[in-house]
Amino acid sequence: MGFREIVRLGLESLLAQKLRTALTILGMVIGVGAIVLLVSLGQGAKNYVTSEFEGLGTNLIVVQPGKSDKKTHMGPPVGAAQRKMTTADVMAIEKRALNVEAVSGLVLGTVTVRFEDAISNITVFGTNEQFPFILSVPIGRGQYFTREEDEYGRRVVVLGRNVVNELFGDADPIGQTVKLNESEFRIIGVLQPMGNKLGLDFDELGFIPTEAALKLFNDDKLFGIRAKASSRVGVDDAVAEISEILKERRDGEEDFTVLTQVSMMESMNTILNMLTYVLAAIAAISMLVGGIGIMNIMWVTVVERTQEIGIRRAVGARRVDILKQLLAEAVALSVLGGAVGVGGAVIITVGLYLAFPSFDMRAPLWIIAPAFLVAFVVGVVFGVVPAWRASRIEILDALRYE
Repeated sequence: MGFREIVRLGLESLLAQKLRTALTILGMVIGVGAIVLLVSLGQGAKNYVTSEFEGLGTNLIVVQPGKSDKKTHMGPPVGAAQRKMTTADVMAIEKRALNVEAVSGLVLGTVTVRFEDAISNITVFGTNEQFPFILSVPIGRGQYFTREEDEYGRRVVVLGRNVVNELFGDADPIGQTVKLNESEFRIIGVLQPMGNKLGLDFDELGFIPTEAALKLFNDDKLFGIRAKASSRVGVDDAVAEISEILKERRDGEEDFTVLTQVSMMESMNTILNMLTYVLAAIAAISMLVGGIGIMNIMWVTVVERTQEIGIRRAVGARRVDILKQLLAEAVALSVLGGAVGVGGAVIITVGLYLAFPSFDMRAPLWIIAPAFLVAFVVGVVFGVVPAWRASRIEILDALRYE
């Protein structure tokens, strides 16, 4: 019996029971589609995190007080340092690190900002004039503060767009005076709308000079240091320079942690990869259920067509012909389900991308072929046993079967 004849007989048999065939294929559609969708979701999350990191700037270096576990890239717990980090550390890095393009200390706190009767609670970053170059903080109106304003602790502030809207509405805020807690600050700039970046809403922030922030929060230490390497290939050299300078200032003690943008992205990607694998494994259970459905339907088919099998054997059909036909039916069920599942998942992911372009979860090409191949393998694995059993039925037993 030729290949075409086997396929033709298999399809005729499946079309004879349209509803049963459709329900069996549906199980495979759900299984394959779930795998493609969940893997695409994981890939979309990785793409989103990568774009968020890159949107904050390139060649970013994060320095935090305290030493973290060498096995992790996520940094030490806040307040774990034995020695405080100061603006003197920032000045030393700026003067001596040849591979560092920009460096800024970072002070962090929450304040109440007031203008006349309007009030808002915001997070304030204390930085120097180099911070916009490090973290890609674009100014929409006005300007960022200068080195002189930072060194002398001038009480000037740059506000996020939402904060300005809440306090001033459509009025021009540049030059106006607001109160941060009980201290008066003059507005010199407004950020461009930036939205949420890695869980931080830049439209709800304020930026003031480092020295002014230390006075405002009555503190003498930095939350951390942010730097930018001169080039991507020079990041490791910049990290080595920063580490050496800070160790020297701490009598050889490495009481700090230096993280790079690459290491943070790798850590996030590792977590997201594990999440993707777990989701794909859960989806594979649906595939298993679909395979069991194929096996079940093939067992029923063998029982229902026992006499037909006996007649075909009596007129010359070989055992291998029976095996091939029933195996072709099982594979056809899984392949059709796989094709519809993959196609449907691709359409869904493209539709979601068009609706939410900032979250690109379009199905990656590398998952399409494996998903389809898994559907084919499931059809073979779960169809071979019923097909083999059908091929072993004796002619007389089959003809006497009722």
